[in-house]
Amino acid sequence: MRRLVGLAGLGAAFAAAMAVYEQRILSELATTPDPDAGRDFAFPASRVHEVVTPDGGRIHVEECGSGCPVLLLHGHGATLDTFALLAPRLAERGCRVVAMDQRGFGRSSSVPPRFDLWGLCDDAALVLEALELRGAIVVGHSMGGAVALGLVIRRPEIVSEHVAGLVLINSSARGPADRALTRAKAAALDWAVVERLSRDQRHGIVFARKNFGVGARRSHVVAARAIGFDSPVRRRRGFARRLLGIDLTEALPTIRLPVLALAGSADRVVPPAGSAEIAELIPGARCELLEGAGHMLPMERSADVADLIVQLISDSAGV
Repeated sequence: MRRLVGLAGLGAAFAAAMAVYEQRILSELATTPDPDAGRDFAFPASRVHEVVTPDGGRIHVEECGSGCPVLLLHGHGATLDTFALLAPRLAERGCRVVAMDQRGFGRSSSVPPRFDLWGLCDDAALVLEALELRGAIVVGHSMGGAVALGLVIRRPEIVSEHVAGLVLINSSARGPADRALTRAKAAALDWAVVERLSRDQRHGIVFARKNFGVGARRSHVVAARAIGFDSPVRRRRGFARRLLGIDLTEALPTIRLPVLALAGSADRVVPPAGSAEIAELIPGARCELLEGAGHMLPMERSADVADLIVQLISDSAGV
């Protein structure tokens, strides 16, 4: 009985501590200035496409603007709306901005059995071909950065005609190690209970806040949480497990493209060391560290990211 009472006491203490922690996070968000409050966090599409894959899948694609093509690849658990703030900034700077919901996410079809990172790379190659994007800058956020690297490594015949450079945001060339703890974490991503917790107004916002750095804006956190709702886990069940143990580092020295790796110094999801390693291993690549920013650079620092992408475009064109 004493043991049960003790466990109950520990549980109550933990719940109280969590309540205090959550209240602190919510108060911080409520008092931080938010110029984007009330803004629509949908991709500003002027054209919409559906690309059909050889295996019968469907890839939802949206675009805006005109000029130098930029292909945007979102991360795990997200959709193309991740780039709602970045896309118009790029369009204003003279870019044709194309974003795709990767398979298993957003409005694209579910992942087939045994579908993995290489499948996403082939999908990106298909979109580049289908939309005739030549000389494109491929921008990958988080998992999307690994897809961009995999595209260059796996499909050199596509890259030679369609890709002029890469921008890798909050990314790494290595997936989580394939061991017991990470397998358990990957399995947890398939649990409906985790999805239900994220949908809880209070818990969900607190969970989403961990993706951001110093001075996070409430509108950004709420948008990131809502974007996750558009990708129910049942459409990609088991996919996270297939990303474990990926290591593209051996092939990085063979890449001969302009490459920019961007990282937030306060990124707790993919530490900045991943971006630094990419820049170290790819000849001529460079890494830019944005102080105080977290894992959601396309939202947190959309103006800075747009400027850096446009600068890479100018550099790769010899301007």
